[in-house]
Amino acid sequence: MKIAVASDNGITLTGHVGKCEMFIVFEVIKNDILNVERRLNTFTMHKTGNRHNCDENQAMYKHSGIIKGLKDCNYLFCSSGGHGLIYDLILSGVRTILTEEIEAEKAIKLFLENKLESDPNKKCKGHHHL
Repeated sequence: MKIAVASDNGITLTGHVGKCEMFIVFEVIKNDILNVERRLNTFTMHKTGNRHNCDENQAMYKHSGIIKGLKDCNYLFCSSGGHGLIYDLILSGVRTILTEEIEAEKAIKLFLENKLESDPNKKCKGHHHL
């Protein structure tokens, strides 16, 4: 299983997934972290400069970059997210976990122990999303 964590510094979680600097990708087998990869965020709309340039009927297209960038991941951890992104990720097989936990590795370990507190109703605080 692979778990991506939206981060600005490679250590902690960040809120706005589209604007994060990178994704820390943890490869986990049998509750052990085997590998940690840092993927620079070169594929979200905000990082490519194509911010919200399509209408509501093209919502999935708006998130196609992040869907491709995280296609091998099972989960995405962040502190908040827009409804459209979360829905599109679910459709592509990536479940989003919204949490207040700050440290990425601690969040992964808590998740593996079924102790990570998450709030599926958290909304992106920065601006409106679909």
